[in-house]
Amino acid sequence: MENRQEIEERDESTQGAESASGRPRRFGRGIYDKTDTPIRLLDGFIAGIIIIIVVMVAVFALFGGFTVSFETSGGTEIASQKLRYGNYVAEPEEPVRQGYTFAGWYYEGHEKETWDFSVGTVGGDLELIARWEPAQITVKFDTDGGQMPDGLESMQVTYQEAYGELPVPQKEGCQFAGWTYSGEEITAESVVTMPGEHVLTALWE
Repeated sequence: MENRQEIEERDESTQGAESASGRPRRFGRGIYDKTDTPIRLLDGFIAGIIIIIVVMVAVFALFGGFTVSFETSGGTEIASQKLRYGNYVAEPEEPVRQGYTFAGWYYEGHEKETWDFSVGTVGGDLELIARWEPAQITVKFDTDGGQMPDGLESMQVTYQEAYGELPVPQKEGCQFAGWTYSGEEITAESVVTMPGEHVLTALWE
């Protein structure tokens, strides 16, 4: 009986000495239930991972790059740009669209403003949209032997709009019967569908 008591006292004394020695006690709790690692060490490791993730997200937002795309609305394709926060957008070559004149870039919600590449910087993904104006088209006249009034040789019309008032040529012994283009009669109300310079031919009776 005395021997058993001595052994128990000796074990308690030994455990107290280990605790007093400053060595970390290893035990499980929660997600560490089956580990043999100090809880403070694991807490620090997880906190470090979270900090790294937050820093990576912030760095990507600031320096990872944003996409600037160009919607040409029927014009030639323009390559997108990858830029960092605060950078200027590089002004691309002007797109081309038949029948229209390029009039600058704008972005959604600012249709009446034109993007200024000298001052506009990137703060996120951006889509610039091309602004187009109907082109001025030169129309020439083939009088088939007739004479144009006042020596008129050509006139300007607007693409996708009506031709407007057309000149009336004169030809001795003939009566003017109108203008044609590609087999179709062209009048003042006809809409300009040719995106480039073209020639109207006189009809005579």
